Amino acid sequence: MKNETKSDRLSFAQLGVLAGIIMEFLAVMFNAPQLKYWLEHKTELKKRLREVFKIVDEYVDIRIEWATFYKKNFDWEVDFSHVIIPTMPTIGKWRLLFIPKGMRPQLAFEVCTKLFKTSKYCDNLDDAIGKNIRTTGEHYAVWVRDEVEPDSETLGKSTRQADPDMKVGITLLEGIIFEIKYFTETGKHLNIKGVTFCSGSRISGGNVPSVSWSDGKFEVYWNDLDNSVSYYGIRSAV
Repeated sequence: MKNETKSDRLSFAQLGVLAGIIMEFLAVMFNAPQLKYWLEHKTELKKRLREVFKIVDEYVDIRIEWATFYKKNFDWEVDFSHVIIPTMPTIGKWRLLFIPKGMRPQLAFEVCTKLFKTSKYCDNLDDAIGKNIRTTGEHYAVWVRDEVEPDSETLGKSTRQADPDMKVGITLLEGIIFEIKYFTETGKHLNIKGVTFCSGSRISGGNVPSVSWSDGKFEVYWNDLDNSVSYYGIRSAV
């Protein structure tokens, strides 16, 4: 996959000029009823704009791959063709995850139990998790650090030190989905030596959930925000 360079990116000034041209064009072309229609049919509008501007989607194969993944493992029919892809960071190795509308940690964990041994600290993960930095009100895509272990630069740091505002790390749901995807691709597991704080999520009591492969099973546990161990860290997500 080609990394984006500075010269490839549009500046805010360039985007402003382009947006102005498009707004001027739309003001001439659309009357009030037409504008109302397109505001209520945003997905169709995005599709039409892609056709008009002949936008080439470099992620089309990955979108299809993830749709196939959810059909095979969850029996869900999903269409990720119009999901906006965040800009991939230029430093480090990254993987694109697609998370479908309505997906829940408990449901994802139940799929894990069909594939390998598991353990979790509570009966229902949906009830336990009180906050997520990204939610599944709609489909979304997120880049996550594509390494077996947590980010090396965060090892030994507590969640409060590494990601106190929930802006850096993966959510619990993303951690579980990544585990399933990695296993179905390789037959292996993530977090073999280390434990990943899912710092994009918080348990209702304020603690942070974690994922790991421990004692021959996939484990979801909880940790205090100040808990620090040399092989514990976060996994960055963008």
